[in-house]
Amino acid sequence: MHSAVQIVLATFNGERFIRQQLDSLVQQSYTDFTVLIRDDGSTDHTITIISEYQSKYPDKFFLLQDHLKNNSGAKGNFSLLLEKTTADYIFFCDQDDVWNDDKVAFELQKIKTLENGEQCYPCMVFSDMKVINESGIEIQSSLWKLLHLHPDFFVLNRLLVQNIPHGCSMVINKAMRDLACPIPEAAIMHDHWIALLAASCGRWEAIATPSLRIRNHEENVTRKQSSLLQKIQRISKNLFSKKAYEYFFKIRVAQAEALLLQCGTLLNADQIYLLNNFITLSKTKGLARKKIIFRYKFYRTTFWHTLKMWLRA
Repeated sequence: MHSAVQIVLATFNGERFIRQQLDSLVQQSYTDFTVLIRDDGSTDHTITIISEYQSKYPDKFFLLQDHLKNNSGAKGNFSLLLEKTTADYIFFCDQDDVWNDDKVAFELQKIKTLENGEQCYPCMVFSDMKVINESGIEIQSSLWKLLHLHPDFFVLNRLLVQNIPHGCSMVINKAMRDLACPIPEAAIMHDHWIALLAASCGRWEAIATPSLRIRNHEENVTRKQSSLLQKIQRISKNLFSKKAYEYFFKIRVAQAEALLLQCGTLLNADQIYLLNNFITLSKTKGLARKKIIFRYKFYRTTFWHTLKMWLRA
């Protein structure tokens, strides 16, 4: 099965919302695509629902059968999907969101313009998102604004510290897929890894117009909103937690090392120099670490989060 355009959908116990997402895929204005699905060992009715759509749209939905690799997690699930797809353009899809009807058409046009006829050049496009609650009601018109994820921060030194694009808003071309795979174990998430590749040795474009509605619900811990008291408690705990701080840098340094190892021959001298200095953060403490952070602007997206990071150095 080869498709010029393919949506890769990772699922796990998604019975509550997956119908809405699958319906939004079926309703796309651009229809010449297939959906490659991999389930990570669901114990609810997710597979049954997927089977219904496969029966109704046999040329549209395809389910990978590799149940020996269950419980791979989001990164592992998408990594396995990427290894299986051969499409020219690949969209990432989460099970609980809702896509705009023109998402595929609009972003496909954007990435083709970005390629400018050079399909051999790794490219990635991502967009803003609206936020909805469990009932599908809009609670925020811009996730970028909510989380301070302005595309101005999409530069290598900042991306090493904090990711900007969400995978569910991304489309990549085959050249980027070939560059990204295999996604190394040290990659924090598939979207963070691809963002680093795009910033260092690819092309990218950020679209301010939201292309989907991302769902914030109680089972999605990465998107959960907290009360003011919970936020204060979490900030206080993290501010004085040396263990959490060191882990924060440990996983990011490991990811930077993986980037240097996998793509070193594609990076320029300035990028290699920047990466090597970021890697030294794991070997320094106190004032020496503070100096490196500020010299190379290894900042997070807000002054407050950057200040916390600096205070714990």
